[in-house]
Amino acid sequence: MNIFRILSSNDGSINEPNVSSFLAYLLNPNEDHGISGLLLQELLNEFLFVDNDFLQKIKFDNRITDLSKYSGYSVNIVPEMTVNLNGEGKKKRRDIDILIEIIEDRTKEILYAICLENKITDASISKKDSQLEDELSGLQNYYQESDLNPEIYVVYLTPYPSEISSYSFDKLEYTKKCHLYWDKHEHSIFNKLIKIFKDEENGLVDPINNQSSYLIKSFLSFIKTNFKSYVEERKEIQEKKSYGKPVIDLLNDFVDTLEYDKDYPVASIKNKFSAYVLEVSGLELNNGTRNAHITLATVNDRNRAHYGVKKFDDERKNIFYYTDESRKNLRRFHPQQHENVEIYYKNGDETEVIYSCELQEV
Repeated sequence: MNIFRILSSNDGSINEPNVSSFLAYLLNPNEDHGISGLLLQELLNEFLFVDNDFLQKIKFDNRITDLSKYSGYSVNIVPEMTVNLNGEGKKKRRDIDILIEIIEDRTKEILYAICLENKITDASISKKDSQLEDELSGLQNYYQESDLNPEIYVVYLTPYPSEISSYSFDKLEYTKKCHLYWDKHEHSIFNKLIKIFKDEENGLVDPINNQSSYLIKSFLSFIKTNFKSYVEERKEIQEKKSYGKPVIDLLNDFVDTLEYDKDYPVASIKNKFSAYVLEVSGLELNNGTRNAHITLATVNDRNRAHYGVKKFDDERKNIFYYTDESRKNLRRFHPQQHENVEIYYKNGDETEVIYSCELQEV
């Protein structure tokens, strides 16, 4: 039994903010998770791989000092920290997934502020987005307005090495930054947690209580499934066995054969997609499965929320939009080109909507 994968089944209660919240819990040395400041120290040590002169104020013998209780430092961790950007007209806001402040107990000075941006899928990363730049600028504004001057660092946490995440990280023109991964890389959260368990086994760190050990190991398993629920994993495994790929990925491949700015009758899309799947897999696609996937991929179809669309910015599922109220024609969707299209998604128990022009600002 894995509590994370159970909770993320059905209506998908565990999403990116939930994962960020649990990571913030593990990073906080004052919480009851049983690993003290070990994961936080592992994260901070990453900056020493970038530049050995970083973090000099708390550096000791080429390792970060213990930031748990009685270290002489305090740690303040804030999930979902909202910052404002300077600019004309309407204020632009950004939410930093996790803000980590390291405070010297004697002077109460905030020595370091670490801005951690978390992505659990590459689908939520856009090459045109300026999220990291905005969060850094907003955090600098926040401290300037409070007459504080901590050294600011940026951590970009993405699923695994990929072209789009590297591009997004590299275009941030800032030296005090590091790129971490959830899995499939030496510098990953998965490997750091495994190292803590190995150190415990070898008697190098204090024992971790059974309850915390079980919980963290369940989280490790959740990372290995790319944060998929039992339901999602079973479905995708079955689809891969049947068609070679999950149906949503086949739909994305199929859409690349269509033109932008051209209307296609819905019936034509259905027939063409069925023919495409038959051609590439040798199997006929179930009509119910086909229709459900076309619905979930049509951004201005309110019913898509009932087919598991829980994020408004999931490029993998934002494929089509209806071009008229009759809903007889579909067109390829592109948020930068189609600014006033409604995008429906499920948020908890509610169906919510955002316009594509707002999506560009998020």
